[in-house]
Amino acid sequence: MSVASVPHGVMFHHFWDQRHPAGQGAINADDLARMLRHLGPDRILSAEAWLERAVEERLEPHHLCLTFDDALLCQYEVAAPVLADFGLTAFWFIYSSVFEGHLRKMEVYRYLRTVAYPTVDDFYDNFERALARSRYADMAAKATVDFDPGRYLAEFPFYTDADRRFRFLRDRVLGHDPFEEIMDSLVERAGLQAEELRHLLWMEDSHLRALDAHGHILGLHSYTHFTTLGEMSYDQQKREYLANRRHLMALTGHAPLAMAHPCNSYNQDTVAILEELGVKIGFRSNMERRPSSRFELPRQDHALIMAELEDR
Repeated sequence: MSVASVPHGVMFHHFWDQRHPAGQGAINADDLARMLRHLGPDRILSAEAWLERAVEERLEPHHLCLTFDDALLCQYEVAAPVLADFGLTAFWFIYSSVFEGHLRKMEVYRYLRTVAYPTVDDFYDNFERALARSRYADMAAKATVDFDPGRYLAEFPFYTDADRRFRFLRDRVLGHDPFEEIMDSLVERAGLQAEELRHLLWMEDSHLRALDAHGHILGLHSYTHFTTLGEMSYDQQKREYLANRRHLMALTGHAPLAMAHPCNSYNQDTVAILEELGVKIGFRSNMERRPSSRFELPRQDHALIMAELEDR
């Protein structure tokens, strides 16, 4: 089944301009405008129209929607004005912990590798050296003896072998606390203060209210955005989505009807929880289509579309 033969979302994360650094995979306002013209604005439904048609099973094969994950300030400051110029609205999938005083270090780490190293491969080299000096070195060495980067995250063809190895170590070998221990040592060595980056990396509640007021749809993306949410217990997952829902309802006055699975990590418990919370649709993070579930709508990463444009 080709990409063009099913309705799907286009997934965005990072943007750059004079204020926000141009990290791996980030695009600027001109890139976004060029991409929207390439996709065809007439194919792109408003978030409200997509939600209505998805619930009523009236989406047509050529239909697209736009989605933005993680409540990043660069999205609001760089991408939102472009959408306004095109008269488009989008889904914005929000994880709530950063709005309530908790620091989500994954974005801090991305900022680190963007500003503290000449290239992302320089960052990976430094990460590997820090891992080799750590108490987790032997465990990591054993776990990666037979690691085949070509088979890991194969559904994301834009990842390099180094990207895949880093994500394998992060998500499947180290886990949350050991990974943060190693990364925090690199943050400290670079002289960055994580708390000082909060207002540069994420939106604030006022930005979310403005998006809602202008017809965009705010959706669930869990509370903490753990990368392996689907491995949590039913009760843990429910607490994640209840807290996420409470935050968005307090801002908008209405219950969230859409969501996206962080890092594609979910299971049948997740689906049951979302149904219980009244969520109508959910998105995956790749183009795998699961026709039987309205909580597994496909999305294409914007990096694949940029690659098409660069090949023209």
